[in-house]
Amino acid sequence: MKARLAIDDAVGETRRLLLDEQGRAFRLHLERWSERGARAVLGEVRWGRIRARVPGNRGWFIDLGQPPEGLVEPTQAQRMIEGAMAAFRVKAEAWADKGPLLSLADVSPKLIPPDRPGVHAAAPVDSFLEGVTVDQTITGAEARTLVDAAIDEASHGVVQLQGGGDIAIDMARGAVVIDVDGGSRKSVGDAERFAQELNVAAAEAAARQISLRLLGGLVLIDFVGMKQAESRRAVVARYREVLAGYLGRTSDVLEMSRLGVVEAAVARRGRPLSDALGSGSVERAALETLRAIETVGWQDRGSRLVARVSPEVEAWLDHDNIGWRHALGDRIGQRWTVEAAPAHGPRPDVRSG
Repeated sequence: MKARLAIDDAVGETRRLLLDEQGRAFRLHLERWSERGARAVLGEVRWGRIRARVPGNRGWFIDLGQPPEGLVEPTQAQRMIEGAMAAFRVKAEAWADKGPLLSLADVSPKLIPPDRPGVHAAAPVDSFLEGVTVDQTITGAEARTLVDAAIDEASHGVVQLQGGGDIAIDMARGAVVIDVDGGSRKSVGDAERFAQELNVAAAEAAARQISLRLLGGLVLIDFVGMKQAESRRAVVARYREVLAGYLGRTSDVLEMSRLGVVEAAVARRGRPLSDALGSGSVERAALETLRAIETVGWQDRGSRLVARVSPEVEAWLDHDNIGWRHALGDRIGQRWTVEAAPAHGPRPDVRSG
């Protein structure tokens, strides 16, 4: 599918966003500078040490050099030798408390393994652009505005549908549950037609949100009930089509039950957006502060800038483990001050003075 690519290359973090032909966000990827080379990325090959069996003979734990440990599924367990170094390809990135899912990589048997775990080869293709043809690239302030809007949209549990109605998205422990509600949507025609049109709109919105938020695993959608089997099949067909387009791959989507529920198994490959935004709260707040300083610096060129942050954020910035001072100075000049305010909340307060 054709898409526009927005790249927000902020100090400390790069954010990429894909928008469909209607300008709606459907994929978002965040990469912190602190994670480069440290976090197992989808598709790359890493050397790891085979550490121990998973309890219940459910595969092997792999030491990748930094937490969390990777996991090899039991289908390849017969090829594992405890303590040996081997090359693994990342099949799915770490999320929540689960480590990355790995498979044995196809490397030359003449290759001598290194002494320590580490990256062997980058991913051969950029999975973020899978199935997409980019016809425009957006950068700078416009890209930042688009990315901020997409993150705000993905942070809400309820998504409004065009024409009325909404879907509510809940992430339970064992499944993602999406509920469809007609709300204030005006009825046009008979009840069956109303339900089908509502459900098609909900299916399209749900597919986009699954892709945008990087949701995976078992996904259940509770649609508004329809009496005709043909109507149910039409909604599921549209859901499959749109979901495949947004993800760039097909998923196992079952037919709608008589109760109006559609089950889908969506392969979890990337880190869910909620994890990317929620992990490392102090670092997250510090990066938001750097983005705010840069944004205000664009708007007020030449002015002195003051950022008031919590003491924890001020300490993180003071250590400067990612080299942000030099990078930010190259972009807007050395014209900011960071002040610790004990009662300051998590959101940055940046002003020109």
